[in-house]
Amino acid sequence: MVNTQYKPVAPDQRARDLTKELTLLEREEAGPDRAARLATFVRAAHVERQLNLAMHAANLCLAEDPDAPTMLIDAYATDTDPEERLRTLGDLRDLARYVERPDVVEFADRQLRAEAMEWVRAGEEHERRHRLRTVQNATNRTVADQIRDELAFLS
Repeated sequence: MVNTQYKPVAPDQRARDLTKELTLLEREEAGPDRAARLATFVRAAHVERQLNLAMHAANLCLAEDPDAPTMLIDAYATDTDPEERLRTLGDLRDLARYVERPDVVEFADRQLRAEAMEWVRAGEEHERRHRLRTVQNATNRTVADQIRDELAFLS
């Protein structure tokens, strides 16, 4: 006999829960409060890789945010670990491309490059190679090569 208390949540259940949550958010009155909740929802949906839900909620959030895209950017700026922050900024950049927001793409690219440069620079010589590979995975080879070349020039 299976004890339902210890039964793991099926991945499909999490997707259904997110869909229900978005439906409830859509029924709320439009405004800055809903935009803030939508921004948090966007990040949660993105973490669960429910990109269609994330894109739909992002469009709603950006339409209602009085200082667009501040709330959406803030929702993605919660990580303190530098490695995780790079991945999160990459997620924000990808989401912005999907919802056709070049201003957010530019912000994410600038922030990603600046934080990656600072993080790689802060490491010891032997750590830099590992960190450059991490930057390459989070962004692309061109960004990692530019950082490596700039660090070599500064040395």
